Amino acid sequence: MQVGDPELVSGHRCFDLNFFTRKEKKQLSSLKVHTVQSITTSAALYPFIGENVVPFGLAVIFIDLDHLIEYVRDTRCLDVLGVFSYYDIIIKNIDRNYLALSVFHTIEFFVLVFCLSTLFPVLTYVFFGMLWHMALDLFYIIKARKPFIRAYSLIEYFVRSKSGKYVTSVLQILKMDGINTSGISNLSGWMKKWGA
Repeated sequence: MQVGDPELVSGHRCFDLNFFTRKEKKQLSSLKVHTVQSITTSAALYPFIGENVVPFGLAVIFIDLDHLIEYVRDTRCLDVLGVFSYYDIIIKNIDRNYLALSVFHTIEFFVLVFCLSTLFPVLTYVFFGMLWHMALDLFYIIKARKPFIRAYSLIEYFVRSKSGKYVTSVLQILKMDGINTSGISNLSGWMKKWGA
């Protein structure tokens, strides 16, 4: 075994030292990753901001609820378990020029939460949790060399999606030749539910 190879210890993989230099697999952040980031950051911040780590930590995770909105908007399917297969398709076919709209990740939503924080001070911690989440997301999407896979503004999304240069639906990806669907469980079932 070489330095940097994942080792098996008691049946579990250890930390892979090549994580930050690997280029063969493009990986974006996940719910599990954001949950771990939320817990560790909140633990580190607790001595400084006390119980306010709760809204901060929850914002780091729950900002991603907009992915459910995007999923339902695109597929017209209310079975939220399909969101995992949906995003697997996007990630496995990230080079297909997909343009995501994550409403809670837009500048307009950040401005709204910031303005509301003047009326509801607890939202200040929500705002900073959202900022931390965005910084972490940017790290992953820049690492994957896809910084513009997501629109950062509603106006930007409207303009870019109308240009004809971008794929804005997983249903469009599924109609393409040569897509990667390996490892996606029950894809035919989800495609049926999504009307693909």
